Amino acid sequence: MNPPPSAPAGHLASPYAPAAPGELADWTGRRYAVGRSARELAGADRSVLAARAVVAVAAVGVLQFGYGAAVPLLVAAHGWSPAAALLPFALWTLVQGATALPLARLRERGVLDPGRAVVAGAPLCAAALAVCGLSGHLGVVALGYGLLGGLGAGLVYHSAVHVVAAWYPERPATHAVPAGAGFALGAVPLVAGIALAEPAHLAAAPWVGAALALVVAGAGWRLSAPPPRWWPPGSDPRAWALRRRREPLACVDLSPAQAWRSGALPGLHAVVALAGAMALADLAVLPLLLARADLPPGGAAAVLAALVAASGLGRAAAGRWAERVGRRRILVAALAAGGAAQFALPAAAALGSVPALVALAVPAGVGGGCCYPLTRTLALDYFGSRDSAEISGLVYSAKAVGGLLGVGGAAALLVWLPGAGAAAALLAAGAAGLAAAVTAGRLRRPVPIRTIPL
Repeated sequence: MNPPPSAPAGHLASPYAPAAPGELADWTGRRYAVGRSARELAGADRSVLAARAVVAVAAVGVLQFGYGAAVPLLVAAHGWSPAAALLPFALWTLVQGATALPLARLRERGVLDPGRAVVAGAPLCAAALAVCGLSGHLGVVALGYGLLGGLGAGLVYHSAVHVVAAWYPERPATHAVPAGAGFALGAVPLVAGIALAEPAHLAAAPWVGAALALVVAGAGWRLSAPPPRWWPPGSDPRAWALRRRREPLACVDLSPAQAWRSGALPGLHAVVALAGAMALADLAVLPLLLARADLPPGGAAAVLAALVAASGLGRAAAGRWAERVGRRRILVAALAAGGAAQFALPAAAALGSVPALVALAVPAGVGGGCCYPLTRTLALDYFGSRDSAEISGLVYSAKAVGGLLGVGGAAALLVWLPGAGAAAALLAAGAAGLAAAVTAGRLRRPVPIRTIPL
């Protein structure tokens, strides 16, 4: 009788047990279903499927990276206080981050198809943008943008990133990077345009939302992921598992409970929460700080575009350099540089120096952006691939905590320190970034220990 395709939680699968028909087993006992190509399974090459997923993610990135740039417009158009204008964004970050784990579980159980999730998220994202242009009621905008928009962006982002990583199991770190990078880079033109806009231009938000919905729904139509343990034909997963690499494969697949008890998963959770607080605080308060600074025309747009572009390009560069230097080292360096840059941003804004602000926005963007793809791949390195989707969802869900700390904390500081709240929020973001770097430096790969009972 053939053994089950995977060992029960807490047990090492035997590499000597015969694999099921159509499967191969590597030295760790992991099974790989090698056979049908992506074209046979989904009707298109996997590069096309991954590109469509990246397009969907790039289209919805404006909901995260563009709202902060629109806060001065919302304040001027509706008479809200800056702190009140940040509440919909705080709710958005909470919902978008918190949906990672439930969506991963629904997807693993076959309840939620990735393509249908992307298509379902399209009208929700469109409604989020529409409500910003059609309503001046803070509660309506909070529900429309924060709740519906956060849910829609979560459906699109988490499903599309999963599709890209699933179609490239032999290079999950390298090929998951374009999805994360596209999330930021797709928003750069709109962020620059919003920074140059006037309050009257908010009326165009529903049209932008309609265009976004069409792009996302078109990219997500019939988008699918491969079956479990799928491996592309033409390569041998056993040879791949033996390949020399900077970050070795996990020698055992841990369940979420085992990963949490190991101490490494809480550490990754803390890193994402602190780094997310730093990155989201930048997006929330830096536009307010620039609006009060004496900058030349287009200066604020250049700084915000540099921040968002650095976040996207930093994700791409960090993913590639991490393969050579090591993921933990790159993560620590990026977080330390990003945290240090926060302390100089208020001074550069007070001086009105656009070159200095752009130069500081680059490490700030890199530090906040590279955290998500690197922690996702570190989770795969540390805990194995069997429950990687659920564990990655657990890691990413810490972004909800980061949103409460970064955006919610910034709103509180704007209330408590009306004249210096934005600068204080950036200083607090710098402290969070440095704390994330220290925490990342203490991360260690869990070592499974098995004892023989006496």
